[in-house]
Parts: sequence; C-alpha cells; structure tokens
Amino acid sequence: MTAASAEASPDLARRFHQHVLADAEYLKTRGYNPVRFTGLIAQKGSAVAAAKQLLAKPRHTFYGFERLWEMGELRRSVEFVANLPWFQPSFTDQEHEAGRTRLALHDFSVQTSLAAAAASPPPWAKTG
Repeated sequence: MTAASAEASPDLARRFHQHVLADAEYLKTRGYNPVRFTGLIAQKGSAVAAAKQLLAKPRHTFYGFERLWEMGELRRSVEFVANLPWFQPSFTDQEHEAGRTRLALHDFSVQTSLAAAAASPPPWAKTG
C-alpha cells in the first residue's frame, strides 16, 4: 500500500472489525474490558476507522495498548493486527510503521510474531 490513504474493501473492513471485536471479547475473559476502544469503534463507525485514529499518533501510547503490554497480549493490539498480511491493504505504510514502531518500543518481536501469524492465516485469507 502506498503512502496515500488506504481504502479497505467492505469485506476486509468487516473481517477486521469482527477480528478486533472477537479479541475484545477474549480480553474480557482475561479481566480487561477495553471500553474506551470499543467506544471509539462505535463513535467512528468501524474498527478500521478507530485503528486509523490510534495509528495516527505514532509516538503516543494509549492506555489500552499499555494494558495489553502488561497482560502479554500485544498480538491482540490493533498495532499488530493492522500489520497482519491479510489486513495490510486496509492501512497505509505510515500506519503500518506506526504500529510496528509502537510494538518494537515495548520489546515486542514484531517480525517473529508476524511470521508466526502468517504461517497460520485464517481460512478466508489463504491463497490458492
């Protein structure tokens, strides 16, 4: 994706939305309810729009991200999920870099984790 604005296909945007909401539900079972993030999704109308807002400030770390870091759940952050190969078309190069930078600053092994995730893509993302 170029530095210009990335545009998610409706299907890809829906899958991203479902993915992050499923992660939010899982996090609730671990004792963390990401109320502010789900509120941002509701306010923006989609998880892609909410993620784009969070990724627009690469040097600012939000409470929810810090909480995921403390829980060892950065793989459930939008910073990581936006960089998954199957969701990358929804985001710009700058947004990808903002996510990778924030993750790396928290000692998260970005490339290793992305490679591990890419080895087991969801069925809908597998190429022929």
